[in-house]
Order: sequence, then structure tokens, then C-alpha cells
Amino acid sequence: MEVGYLIIGQGLAGSALALELINRGERVLVVDRQDPGSSSRVAAGLITPLTGKGMNPAWRQREYLDIAKGYYRKLESESGRKLYHSTPTVRIFQSEKEREKWRAKHCEYKEWAFDTEAPDDPIRSGFGAIEMPEGAWLDTLAYLQVVQDRLIDAKAWRQGSFYESDVQFLPDGVQWKDVKAEKIILCQGAYGLSGVAGYDGWFGNVAHRSAKGEILSLRVGGLDESKRYHANGWLAPREGGLWKAGANYEWKVLDSNSTDAGKEEVLNKLRTWIGEDDVQMEVIGHEAGVRPIIRNSRPIVGFHSKHSNVGFFNGLGSKGTLMAPAVAAHFAAFLCGECELDNELKIP
Repeated sequence: MEVGYLIIGQGLAGSALALELINRGERVLVVDRQDPGSSSRVAAGLITPLTGKGMNPAWRQREYLDIAKGYYRKLESESGRKLYHSTPTVRIFQSEKEREKWRAKHCEYKEWAFDTEAPDDPIRSGFGAIEMPEGAWLDTLAYLQVVQDRLIDAKAWRQGSFYESDVQFLPDGVQWKDVKAEKIILCQGAYGLSGVAGYDGWFGNVAHRSAKGEILSLRVGGLDESKRYHANGWLAPREGGLWKAGANYEWKVLDSNSTDAGKEEVLNKLRTWIGEDDVQMEVIGHEAGVRPIIRNSRPIVGFHSKHSNVGFFNGLGSKGTLMAPAVAAHFAAFLCGECELDNELKIP
């Protein structure tokens, strides 16, 4: 089999890149190991306009959000499946200091949030709140399945495990098993970074601070299911009266194994702002994945310094739903000779 691009990994990065290349008429093969613990499959798929202690927008948020919404809406129209769910997001202040921090920047960020009434019980909210109308979540499992179906129809998908030792370098490309490709692009998330699952391959020198996160599926009563809530941790509604809850950050043990300690950490966060006497939280699911976090939490793309036909697309971190479509479109345009590579996205 001969293709232009052999893409390793069908997570958020590999999926968007594959579709962008196919739309440009390129021959592609995506190889994915179908790991249920991959970060893209575990991810809650959240888009939160203002995040972190500083309540700041993501890098290039306006540009990337517009591209992401157009990309997912187009796939929805073509597939007939609902993928992108707009969900107003409420940030509940936990202290006077946090509320004052917002007051100091609300004029600058009024595009993204506005003051709102604090939610009623069972949420504890003595310091006020803001609402972010452009909050949303992507049904990542449905999205990945839609992309996989499209790739299978195009004879551009294969399940399999990838090892760099199986790759042979040719004068005009690479050979992997029975596949000859002009270029190979690694879209492996955290598992393509050094120190995760023992990996130390072609891009083992890329500095990262990847973090394991654990997410719970819950039944929670008494909450407005039309909104998502952030305070110490977050609660995101799902269909059928379910909620997703997260998340913690584990910096040392980088695997996809869920732990009792991780579950309790998430639940304890929620208990700081949801009254236990007023609502019961029943855990019905528990997952873990490793976020690939690189350089200021920004994605990177490019090619290996010694192997010009070995590419890399990684570092989406917790912003994959937001950033993957725009970065994939740019990288595909570069690969097809339509533009120069963005200096702010290049591999350091």
C-alpha cells in the first residue's frame, strides 16, 4: 500500500489532520491502537472561555473557537450526529480575592463572560459568579467514531500498534510493514512524549509536563442541567441525567489507570462547593488519561531535525477540542505547500 501520509494515532490531533489532508486530495492511512485510556477518548471535551486561577482565555481563542465551531458543525451536518453541545458555563467564585480578580479584568474579557446571579442550593456560592455563554463540550467518543467511519469508507484507517523500530527509511519516504509513505506524522498525544509508558523515541527530547487526570461519571440530583459549573473542580451535564466531574492533576505516575485516591480527590473538590446534606453524588464511572502538555500549554507541529519525513503534531493538552481543528488545518496547508509553518507552532 502506498500513501502520501501515514498518521499514527486517531485522537483529536490525528483525526482532524487526516480529514484536512483527505479534503485536499491526499492519500492517507491512519493507524490507531484503539486504546480506551487514550486522553482523547477519556477527555470531557470541554471548551471553557476563561480558565485557571487567572480566569484567562486560551491562546488565540477567538480565531480557534470560530474555526472549531465551523468544523464540528460541518461534521454534524454531514454525519447526522450531534457532536458539539453549546452549554453556558458558570464560574462560581470561591473567595473575595477571586471575585476581585474578576472585577479587575471584566472590561478586558467582557467578550467571554458576564456577572450573573450565584446558583441556588445545593451549590454554595457566597462570593458571586460569572457566566460564559460560549461554553461548550464535544462528545469526543461520537466525534472519533464519525471520523473513524469516514476513514474506513475511504480505506484510510487501520487498527494496529506502532513501534518506531518497525520503520525503515527509504530515499523517497518510509516503509512501515506493508505501507510505503512519503511522510509519517506522529499524533500520539502523551504516549509520544518521553517518560510516558517508557517512551524515548524520535521526539524524546521535546520538553513536556504532561499530567494524568481522572474524571468521574456521576448521578447528581438538584442541579440545573442546562449549565456547566466550575469552582474547585467542575461538573458538566450529559444526556440522561448524568454528569461528568473532574479533574485532578497527577504529575509523576503517567498512566491511564484510575485510582481510589484520584476518585476521592475529585469528590473532595466537589464537596467544597456542593452541600453533601442537600444532594447525593453517585459514582457510576471512573476513567483516567494523560494530557500531553508542551510549552506554555500550546500545541506544536513540525518535523524531526534529522529525519525530514518524520512529522509531529502534539501538545493539545486540555484544549484539544478548541485547538485541534485550527492547528490541523494549518499543518495540512503547510504540508500541501500552501503556506509557511507558523513560527509560534514550530517544534522548539
